[in-house]
Formats: sequence, C-alpha cells, structure tokens
Amino acid sequence: MVKLLKKIKMRIKLYFVLLIIINSCKPIVYEETNFFYNYYPLQINQVKEFFVTNIVHNSFGKDTTTYFLKEIITDYNINMEGDTVYRVERYWKVDSSLSYEIKDVWTSKKNLSAGYLNEENITYTKLIFPLSLNIYWNGNAFNNLGYQEYSIESLNIPFQLNNVIFDSSLTVIQNYKSNLLEFENSKEIYATGIGLIYKEDVQIEINSGNLSDITQGYEYYQEIINY
Repeated sequence: MVKLLKKIKMRIKLYFVLLIIINSCKPIVYEETNFFYNYYPLQINQVKEFFVTNIVHNSFGKDTTTYFLKEIITDYNINMEGDTVYRVERYWKVDSSLSYEIKDVWTSKKNLSAGYLNEENITYTKLIFPLSLNIYWNGNAFNNLGYQEYSIESLNIPFQLNNVIFDSSLTVIQNYKSNLLEFENSKEIYATGIGLIYKEDVQIEINSGNLSDITQGYEYYQEIINY
C-alpha cells in the first residue's frame, strides 16, 4: 500500500512538471486593454506585403529603385527572460510577375512594457506601453547607436494610405530635423490589429532650405499593399 501511494505521488509530481514545461513553451498572448498592445500584433503565419521605394541622391542626380517586400512570421521561441521571440522572414522581388526570394531574417518580440524589432542584429524599441500622446523614449536603448528620441505624434485616428482607410492608427516620430542645409524625417505608422503599415526615412542635404534642390542623401518609403 505504501509503495502504491509513493507511485501515485511520483506520477502526480511528474504530471505537474510536464504541465509547467508545456506551458512555458507556449507563446505569451497579451490581452487588449487601454495599453493598446494590438498596435503591435505578433502571431505565427502573420503575413504582410509592402511596396518599397528607395531613392539615392548624389552629384550625378538621383537613382530610384522599387521592389515588393513580404514579411512572414514563421516560428517563435522563448528566450531566457521568458519573452516570446518571433522569427520574421523577409522576402523581396523587383517585379510583381516574379516569385519572392528570401532577403533576410529579423526577429520581433513584445512584452508588457514595449515592442522590439531586431533588424540585422540591431534591436530597436519600436513602441512602449501603455501608449499615449506626447510620450518619449529612447529607440536605441538596447543597441549602441546612441540616444534617439522617439515620440507618439497621433493615436487612435483614421489614416488613409492610397485608397485604403485604416480606422485607428498611431504615428511614431523617430527623427526630425529641418534647417537651410539639412532635412531629416523618420516616422512609422501603425494600424490596430495589423502593425506597421507605413515607414518613411528621409535624410537629405539641401541648398538654402529648398527641398527640391537636393545635393545628396536618401529617401526610403515603405507602404503596405496586402495583409
């Protein structure tokens, strides 16, 4: 009888150990609250397609390239901090008639305090929670690129991109500078339930404050076309 009770206790202990292990391998899901976690959704098989325009300015004029970009979340793992880290596979093609080819692989994660994106082994703090207007944070807090102030310019307002209207969006200003010789404007726009829908990164040198008279620099525009 004593041996039987010991076996039952051991099986119960083993059951709870296995239950803990199984649950620890599941992705963490943050329920939507007024923290606005839904602006940075992450889930397996999430797919988004973008159209990208990249313009490089130099003394010879400007060189414009365009391509299609597809992002697919294909896998996840639980890191040492207990965060769910998602694998984001990125594909591209220069023409709509072609097949996508692998471009690179990034990772992304979200916890109670922020949403992070690792681009080419550089981690950026894309959003912080809870979201609210006129909050500021260091987008480079987890890399070595130096302090870069991010701020929320607008929150929960409609946004139209081409012919599509998104009911709720937020705009993050990542960099802005304007004077007679330089113009810099970096921002990202997110839609609830979708995530990033628009990205703009402009860094150009100009003459006498004239944005049409560009001497060098680049312009990058990324617009969602399918999700």
